[in-house]
Amino acid sequence: MTNTLMIGGVHGDEIGGVMVARELKGWLRGKGIDGVDIIPEVNLQAIENREREHPTDGKDLNRLFPGDPDGTVSDRLAYDIFQKAKSYDCVIDLHTYGVGGRCIPYMLTDLKKDYNVELCKQVGLDHAVQTGGTGKQLFLELSDIGIPSMIIEAGGAGWLRGELETVTKALKNFIEGEPSADVRSFDSYRWVPLEEAGHYIPKILPGTEVKEGDVLGYLDDVPIKSPTDGLVLGIKMAGPCEPPEENIASIAEI
Repeated sequence: MTNTLMIGGVHGDEIGGVMVARELKGWLRGKGIDGVDIIPEVNLQAIENREREHPTDGKDLNRLFPGDPDGTVSDRLAYDIFQKAKSYDCVIDLHTYGVGGRCIPYMLTDLKKDYNVELCKQVGLDHAVQTGGTGKQLFLELSDIGIPSMIIEAGGAGWLRGELETVTKALKNFIEGEPSADVRSFDSYRWVPLEEAGHYIPKILPGTEVKEGDVLGYLDDVPIKSPTDGLVLGIKMAGPCEPPEENIASIAEI
């Protein structure tokens, strides 16, 4: 077992990642397995407030790495996490799809680096997706200095038991060195943006393969169609929505 760090709660409203990390930490007690450290609640104040950003400075922690020891509270927190994380052989950052949607479990990483591809095989979730590259995220900054790292996205809208159980099982197998499953990799993904305000009703589930032009759902009575062939990673759940903060879906392109 490589020297591994797993964390949850970078975004305080993504409680599913916190729950998975807590369960894994409890499961590890008494197992006699060395080399795995788990921090379920790295952004504790944001978690306590159920907010994506830190309540003190309003910053998104996962856009601040490697951090700044002389900055705001979030900058300093990012610095401390990064200094700790870079001492590990690999890092897994547990996220969910956010409050307004849900997604299938998938691994998000820089698949252009062979060591991240190998980490995906070892974790063994069904789907690995090439990151879009938004800067200053923990997994990207670590990957750029040669440390295999990923985000795992799963569930959403608080937490969804089935998706999170899938992630928990995969990570237990990873920790115990069990053989991994075949992984399907995608070179890119794209968001389907919301163009107007309205009430959205999805018509497909995450994990559905779609063709360009297939209906993903309806904004009031207007059909929202897929812009590409691909696998629907995540969707917005039914309810009112307001641009530009929200997207209808994310699709891994085929």
